[in-house]
Amino acid sequence: MFVYRAINSCDETSAETQTTLDWTPYQRANVLSSHLWGDILACLIGGPIAERWGARYVVFFGILVSAVLTMATPAAAKHSYISMLVVRFILGFFTGFINPGCHVLLSRWAVATDKGKFSGALMGGSIGIFIAWSICGQLIEPFGWEWGFYFFGIVSFPLIGLLWFLVYDSPENHPYISEKEKQYLTDNIQVQRKKQSIPYRHILTSIPFWSLAIINFGSGWGIFFVITAAPNYIANALGFNIASTGLLSALTYLAKSTFAIMFGSVGDFLLQRKLVSLNMLRKSSIFISHVIPGLGLISMAYPGMQPAYYIALITGVMAMNGSVTLTTAVNGHDLTRNFAGTVNGIVFAMMTVAGIITPYVTAFFTKDDETSAALWQPVFYTGGSVFMATGLQFLFLGSTKTQYWNDITKEKDAEDQEKN
Repeated sequence: MFVYRAINSCDETSAETQTTLDWTPYQRANVLSSHLWGDILACLIGGPIAERWGARYVVFFGILVSAVLTMATPAAAKHSYISMLVVRFILGFFTGFINPGCHVLLSRWAVATDKGKFSGALMGGSIGIFIAWSICGQLIEPFGWEWGFYFFGIVSFPLIGLLWFLVYDSPENHPYISEKEKQYLTDNIQVQRKKQSIPYRHILTSIPFWSLAIINFGSGWGIFFVITAAPNYIANALGFNIASTGLLSALTYLAKSTFAIMFGSVGDFLLQRKLVSLNMLRKSSIFISHVIPGLGLISMAYPGMQPAYYIALITGVMAMNGSVTLTTAVNGHDLTRNFAGTVNGIVFAMMTVAGIITPYVTAFFTKDDETSAALWQPVFYTGGSVFMATGLQFLFLGSTKTQYWNDITKEKDAEDQEKN
């Protein structure tokens, strides 16, 4: 997200002190979306690669190459618009491996009653975005927009070193954990150790899988509406000068990450104490992660309120959506441990697709006049309604039971039965 701010800052700085990029709004939009296209492709293949050859290598090289390409971005931007598109696409491709790789690690390290905390930790990236938005302006103003890329590329390298030293594919391979912890994890995590063929046909014809994919699409839909449409609405239609800084965007990401960790920990506590069933926890949490945020988006459509009202709504929507650590972020692990990377990679790609679609939805309704509050109302009605509908379908179609195709033996038995 600091890329968005760095790119847009190019039009705000003086040509005498900094290099400016004479890109049209359409070209800037293409540069920002090119990352998402690369991300979708990697999400689809990242899970199977991590499951077969090891998530540690996938995550490590995904972050390493991403750091290098981030530092190369200013040179690409100055060279040409096409060069920037290519670098951003490749950068998105390598970052796209990280999420499914992390979910493979989660499936091999998190016992059933720790999934919420682990999935909350995976959302630590939102804290990184909060830090980036907070300090990006401080870097750009004195040193130039290029340092919005150089700085974050440089600080990635020591973190990559820590990852290589601390992270291993499974408890059995880790040289530093105690034998007691290793035995506990091995006894409580049932996952196939041998390499398996992925039962794509059974996954793609599974109703619980598609329910998970739809609810993830809805989550991405709502998130991208908040981080793209809402600030533009506040600045253009309402005339409030709060979207010109990174403070609002930084605050939303901090809220989501903080509440994600909190909700995940509370969910694990409830499961450990057996105060609620897994199915009840997942499905009741839909009202927090999707229904309440959907109502929040609809409430954005009404002009005439103070700026604090809209800031509170945006922050509240992101904070409540942090409860995906009770629903979408962990349901893939409920359905399958053996193919968690594959399943979560596909559904994460669905979230990214939503990120590509939402700007076009906004443009469709506001193409005549972005400053008209009336034209923005159907934007938020549509955004909020889809947010809620995608969540509510999970109540009827979603499942928390391990699917038969999780076990390769059972999958083969099912095929034999179909042939017979």
